[in-house]
Amino acid sequence: MPERPELDYIAPILDAALRGQVIDALVVDDPVVLRVAVPGDARALLAGRRIRGLSRRGHFLLVALEGDPPLELAIHPMLAGRFTLDAPGSGGTRATCLRLCLGDGRELRYRDSKQMGKVYLLHPNQRESVPGLGQVGVDVLSPAFDFPTFQALANKRRDQVKLFLLDKGALDSLGNAYADEALHAAGVHPKARVRELDEAALRRLHQAIIDTVGQACAEVARRKPPIDEKLRDFLEVRNRKGEACPRCGEKIRVTGVRGHDAFFCPRCQPDNKGRGFVDWRKAAEAGG
Repeated sequence: MPERPELDYIAPILDAALRGQVIDALVVDDPVVLRVAVPGDARALLAGRRIRGLSRRGHFLLVALEGDPPLELAIHPMLAGRFTLDAPGSGGTRATCLRLCLGDGRELRYRDSKQMGKVYLLHPNQRESVPGLGQVGVDVLSPAFDFPTFQALANKRRDQVKLFLLDKGALDSLGNAYADEALHAAGVHPKARVRELDEAALRRLHQAIIDTVGQACAEVARRKPPIDEKLRDFLEVRNRKGEACPRCGEKIRVTGVRGHDAFFCPRCQPDNKGRGFVDWRKAAEAGG
């Protein structure tokens, strides 16, 4: 999915392009992605409304709309959602789900080949009704994300550390890719229980989160990709199963963590508790 670095890059670009534009029409190519939380027809509700601005909240992009009553579009791209800003009549794709036709002739298109993302039309005071939108955790790139705050959050957890990092109500915000990268940088196994991490490990993980997300945001901003392109070629472990770890040369492995995949280095991120995890270091020695 687009994660914090991609969304932080996309949001100001779309805000500058869309702020003040009037929506002439909403075209819904795939109704499965649209959720309308207010009475009325979405097309009629949006036609003629002016876009007040666009911002990121957690893993959502919010399109604020003028009018009475005020409305907003909350877009959660999830795994495969992408945005493009296109000239009218330009070629689309079968993955195009929804289009905002603007007064200047352009179209903001949302496409999703997996049909997993959602576009919500709601009043701003209805955010609590949208999963993952109402409560957003501490901003990991803000001064509020100091070690005592992180440690206090960790002390409440009894789950596996990757699940903790993926909890958007705790941390804003890590997805699968940057959770794997932060855990690798900190030398923490993705299946380790949070309560088993000592203070030194928590301090490493806290700093690794800041460094991983901050450096990724800077790299995406530096390279200035098209807004529908997801840059991940600079990641060290994510989606690199079987490749050599850039730190130690061991093969990168993948495991499951409660429905999520997790890429890790068995040497840099050992399972120190030995509670039945596959010991990939021994497997490698045996030719695995």
